[in-house]
Amino acid sequence: MLEVAQALFAERGYHNTTMDEIAVRSGIGKGTLYRTFPNKEGLFLAALERAKDRLERAILSEVERESTLLGKLRRAARLYFRFFEQEGELFKILASNVPTLQERFRKRVQDKYSFYVDQIATMLREGIQKGEIRPVGRPESITVALIGACNSVIYHWLLSGKPYPLEEDLKLVERAIAGIAASAFSSDPD
Repeated sequence: MLEVAQALFAERGYHNTTMDEIAVRSGIGKGTLYRTFPNKEGLFLAALERAKDRLERAILSEVERESTLLGKLRRAARLYFRFFEQEGELFKILASNVPTLQERFRKRVQDKYSFYVDQIATMLREGIQKGEIRPVGRPESITVALIGACNSVIYHWLLSGKPYPLEEDLKLVERAIAGIAASAFSSDPD
């Protein structure tokens, strides 16, 4: 049901997708759908949550395969960009035209965002202590800057109609990640 809803929302947009259509394509009765999700907003938010959870699981499992902090950051950025290339239409709806959904979803992700900022900042502190990362600022600020760069590039790409592969902009983020590496500044007198 959520998979069908996600596909329809991405294909037709939020306003042009009906609960009846989701029920029919899912092969379930309308009553079953409405008992599970009393309204389209709740169903859309559940589809977003499902997509966000898939991204989170992918990043957590894939990042552990990297042995260095910089490798972990690069891999997480690649997965994040790939996710939006594949599933960005759902989030484009959120970003473009449904303010009540934006507010409700924002509340859902705010705690997760803070959690990830704390986690990445802790990793950066460890990287600084190990000499992998140059102490160019507060780890929380570096984390917010990296996440902000990713989100801004993705947001622009989604709203621009995706005229080029998002992967092209990933190179910019990877350069920013490389820029915090201690080895990138080994000749810098600071």
